[in-house]
Amino acid sequence: MTSISASPPFDLRRRFALTSLGVIAVIALGLGWLMSHMLTQRMLQREGEVSMDFIQNLLATDQSGLYLANPGNEELKAKFLGSMAHVSSMSEPVRANAYQTDGTVVWSTDSALIGRRYPVNEELDEALAGELVVHNGRLNAGNPIKGEHVGLAERTSYYVESYIPILHPQTRKVVGVMELYKVPVQLNAAIRDALLQLWLACGVSAMGLFVTLYWTVARADRVMRDQQSRLAESQTLSTAIELARAVAHNLRNPLASIRVSAEMLMGSDRSVEDVAEHCNDITASVDRADRWITELVRVSQAPQLKSEVVEPWPLVQACLDEMAPEMNRRGIRWTASAQSAPPILAHTAMLRQILISILANATDVMPDGGDIAVRWTVDGPHLKLQLIDSGTGIREDVRKALFRPFFSTKSGGLGIGLALVKRMVEQWGGAITLNPADGRGTCVELTLPLATANDAKA
Repeated sequence: MTSISASPPFDLRRRFALTSLGVIAVIALGLGWLMSHMLTQRMLQREGEVSMDFIQNLLATDQSGLYLANPGNEELKAKFLGSMAHVSSMSEPVRANAYQTDGTVVWSTDSALIGRRYPVNEELDEALAGELVVHNGRLNAGNPIKGEHVGLAERTSYYVESYIPILHPQTRKVVGVMELYKVPVQLNAAIRDALLQLWLACGVSAMGLFVTLYWTVARADRVMRDQQSRLAESQTLSTAIELARAVAHNLRNPLASIRVSAEMLMGSDRSVEDVAEHCNDITASVDRADRWITELVRVSQAPQLKSEVVEPWPLVQACLDEMAPEMNRRGIRWTASAQSAPPILAHTAMLRQILISILANATDVMPDGGDIAVRWTVDGPHLKLQLIDSGTGIREDVRKALFRPFFSTKSGGLGIGLALVKRMVEQWGGAITLNPADGRGTCVELTLPLATANDAKA
């Protein structure tokens, strides 16, 4: 015997805390990385622009930059070397190289590089096209990325590299490129401080956003739980009032019949036939009151019933046999599917009462005879069990209200039969629907879960 486990209650605060914390952390990390990258690049670009202005002004003052376009001019060479002496005396550059437009190194602080030409240098190509190129990185002593990095790793590991295009004073065309390798200590410290403040701001903002949202959701969750508790109490009270009203209303009739029959029996001049008739009335009234009380007990015990493996066809056959005398008396014919039905998960006694209740309702709507058909089909993991009558059918407004508690179309009905049926079927993991049958009548369809091999072994 197995039970249908109920899903755990939805914990809004816990679910929101985990989800929002993850989302906010991802957003904060993403924004922090993007902003830190932009900040670093912007500060490095600004450093490159300052160096570019210095080099351009230095070489334009005496037009020594024209030496890059005319390397054979001794006068320009002397001026250029004088300008480069100022560059060599600067404290920050670790290395400086001057390139011609064909990529040949015509001057360098490392004399071993003069005359060399590096065919693959994308940054140099961009600078020769007139763009200032600034980037940073770390040097690998064992395997330098570019040829001009040879020997730099012995002096520094972190560097900032600037490729500065040298422009002709009149034509503004690129006549060469000046390359500077720097270890900007002050700039690095400024970048570290800025990044630290940036990441601290991101962290504080993310935490503040999370706390604010969590507090708002937690407060809303408390309000909703309080309102839900009040609503449940109100519904419970309303249900109890309706139940008491229904019980009181329906018990009056059998109690009145019992009282009348008892008063009639008090007379000593009653015949045996009269006494027997009154005794039958008392018995019938007591039985009717007992059925209502039994139905109320089933409603209260329904959540405690466990599901089990049930063979549908023997149970349907037993219900038809039980209802056979009443159906025969009213001239009702019944048929059932010839194919066998697979086992399902339900509660045998409760499903029996459900089928009896549906068959009884179908019998009541056909007092002058008719037909009842029982069919079933397998639909995925469920068995669809249909009970179809040829009665007068049900109006749309009544059909929508039939599953509400205490609603009944019978003058003596308690109104909890179909509500109980719906409650139990849903507890088993199924469903129940009422629809007009083809042509005439009503089709009640029970959708019940099929039993698995593990259910059968349990």
